[in-house]
Amino acid sequence: MSTARSSRSTVARIRVHYQSMPPSERKLADLILDFPGDIAGYSATELAELAGVSKAAATRLFRRLGYASFEEARRAAREEKAWGSPLYLVSQSPDQGSLDAKLKQHLERDLANMTRTFEALDSHKLQQIVDALLKARSLWLLGYRNSGFLAGYARWQFIQVRNQVHLLRSGAETLAEQLVDLQHDDLVVVFGFRRRPTQLRVALKSIHAMGVPVLYITEPAVGATINYATWVLHAEVSRTGAFDSYPAALSLIHLLSVSMVDSAGKEGRFRLKQIEDLHDDLNDFD
Repeated sequence: MSTARSSRSTVARIRVHYQSMPPSERKLADLILDFPGDIAGYSATELAELAGVSKAAATRLFRRLGYASFEEARRAAREEKAWGSPLYLVSQSPDQGSLDAKLKQHLERDLANMTRTFEALDSHKLQQIVDALLKARSLWLLGYRNSGFLAGYARWQFIQVRNQVHLLRSGAETLAEQLVDLQHDDLVVVFGFRRRPTQLRVALKSIHAMGVPVLYITEPAVGATINYATWVLHAEVSRTGAFDSYPAALSLIHLLSVSMVDSAGKEGRFRLKQIEDLHDDLNDFD
């Protein structure tokens, strides 16, 4: 299942046509602009009633926006929700439960994400990945937007165990100026969770063409970008509100890190000792 969008969003279409809309269509358009995800959960009649316009006005609006039918517009809204757009995940009828209930729901969701993530892991494949992370000449980590902080966290973890761990796109250089240093015995760890910018596909395609192995960490419903990966690990990021939730992804990074320490044995522990000795010499911590 791919979560890529099939065409420009309903919100973008409304912005193009907004000034030319008659008042009745504009009234419904205003409602959609505030809560575009609600298209996925209501019928055309229900949306028209919420906006206080006729069903005929709703039909004319969706045709003006280039949809063959309301069902096509609803499918597009579902794609946007699956793609992870926060705007499409906010409803005009938010949950009115107590804060205690919301806390419980949030915890249950994150625990379910963790369970699904770790139950899907294959221990043999995981060990292959850990071995590759340790044996590569250099590790390179890449992530954009929310995936960028995951790449940064992974670098901080991995560099405790081995040397030559680098962030791609971490400075003022272009991606090309950093990719030129990649070699076939390197490994690139790519974090590509949904709402992936277009440059991620370009980067993956380029790295793949260079013959450099890629570990791709992403959500289960990822699209064709996995075709450029040597290994793929999935982490669930399903949410209870407008934003995706990343505890399972962070825990997966932690698992890779501690597994690297275990597999590195005496050499890995010696590096940890060297780092701690330097912390003491430099008085890094209070």
